Amino acid sequence: MVKIYLFIELMHAANAAATVDVLKALQMENCQFENVVVLSQEKIVAQLDCKDTVDGSKAILESISTVDGVVQTNIINVVRPVKHWR
Repeated sequence: MVKIYLFIELMHAANAAATVDVLKALQMENCQFENVVVLSQEKIVAQLDCKDTVDGSKAILESISTVDGVVQTNIINVVRPVKHWR
């Protein structure tokens, strides 16, 4: 499991709330959005949870970046949760 944090920039003419709805409805193999939040009319942040980094790359390049209104998708951080044994 990896958690991928994204910063998504939108066109000036795009509707941020409508774009969030489209992003949440995307069917992606082995990935799903845990959280998607509108920062401003042109900026969205999101947490994408995926089985592995290959699935995350595929989701970003083939699904998220092709959504109407999305101009740029930046990966802020990728986290692999680790279990600590005690």
